[in-house]
Amino acid sequence: MSIELRLTIPVALVAVIPLLCLLPSQASSAARVYFAHGEVKAFGADGRSRGLAKGDAILSGETIDTGTGRAQVLFSDGAQVSLLPQTQLRIDDYRFEGVADGNEKGFFSLLKGGLRTITGIVGRTNRSNYKLSTSVATIGIRGTEFSVTYGNSISVTTGEGVIEVCNAAGCLTLNSGETAVVRDFNSRPSMSNRKTDIPPPSPPKLQEFISGNETDGQGLPLALSGNSVPVVPLPNGTGGLAAAYVSTSGSFAAGLLGGNLSFASTGELSQFTDCCSSNNFTSGVTAEYGADGIIAWGRWASGTHSTAGPLATMSYVAGLQANTPVVSSLVRGYASFASTSAVITSGGSIVASGTPNSVTGTLNVNFATIPGAGSLTYSLNIPVAGQTFTVNGSATQYASTSFLGSSSTITSTGAGCSTSCVGNIPYGDAIQGFFTGTAAQRAGANYGFTSQLGQVSGAVVFK
Repeated sequence: MSIELRLTIPVALVAVIPLLCLLPSQASSAARVYFAHGEVKAFGADGRSRGLAKGDAILSGETIDTGTGRAQVLFSDGAQVSLLPQTQLRIDDYRFEGVADGNEKGFFSLLKGGLRTITGIVGRTNRSNYKLSTSVATIGIRGTEFSVTYGNSISVTTGEGVIEVCNAAGCLTLNSGETAVVRDFNSRPSMSNRKTDIPPPSPPKLQEFISGNETDGQGLPLALSGNSVPVVPLPNGTGGLAAAYVSTSGSFAAGLLGGNLSFASTGELSQFTDCCSSNNFTSGVTAEYGADGIIAWGRWASGTHSTAGPLATMSYVAGLQANTPVVSSLVRGYASFASTSAVITSGGSIVASGTPNSVTGTLNVNFATIPGAGSLTYSLNIPVAGQTFTVNGSATQYASTSFLGSSSTITSTGAGCSTSCVGNIPYGDAIQGFFTGTAAQRAGANYGFTSQLGQVSGAVVFK
């Protein structure tokens, strides 16, 4: 039996998940374990098994067996897979060398159980390069999210995009959010109101961070992803970036920039060139950073701007491609999943700082009005200096992929806004950002405003 799911995407919607920069020791790895609970194992082709824990590499040819546990796996092309208990997933043939050159491949076999996945670069350009097989179905898909359970029958729910389920009895087209069941090879695929049930796993235990501690035990920069997601670096390339920086002379500036981005192998942004003004930014001390293979974020505690001179601090979010879904109607909510420490500067020096990943917020976007003045509202809660600043407002969509605050209300639980707090992102508002990843999986933003305590700034990322 062979059932094939095809994804149909308008040309304007095709987006590229940023390519991953593999460390030399990772070159032969297909994936790494982000989360494992219970006795999750990997079986080689020779039948030998080994236990899997967070950070362990998984090779092409191995089979992941969750037993009574669960696992989440990140593949080197940016794909993410969450595996249910009693699931066996074999990586039949996986190839990705950091670039989409046509040689990439992802062939998998779901032997039993269920999974939810957000696919990555493999299969985006050539659908035949991606295949998930079972003894009763084959799923070919590209650049989307889907869930599938497999026992004696198959249940499939799409996340984004359009897929087509086919077998000997016919085909069925599923739009985003719709579900199909396939009872056997000779029964026509049919619609179902019952979604494929893939409950989310419990989150891994977060590491504890102490305010002001910006290095790890070895004195290295603090990777934000230690208490959010593992660092999956982006490679060097041309992309979009939102940055807010303060020079040691005290001047504040922020902008949505595009240009050449350079990342260290460990994931932090080390240098970039503005596409439009030829200004160069070079890091000094990186205070904190994170990256999930789609978007990167961090804060420099020092650095150099080619015209502004030495920097006291700079927060950033970066992605290799800025993309939004182009559809007739889509309203989507985003929630923050990581942030840099909020900092307050005065006179060119940092006078107060918060802690990594303490800023929370939401974005609500109506993509139906893109391109043009899209509808976007936001809310941020920013703890720093013993109080919490709250920033609420709306933003204007422009160039389809970016947004810039058009109105905001800024308050504080302490004396920070006792007179008033005023946005100082360009054009006088408090937020700027962009969307990135396949069909806008991620969003990143900088915020900046003037308070009675000084200039407040930072970066936050959403999914």
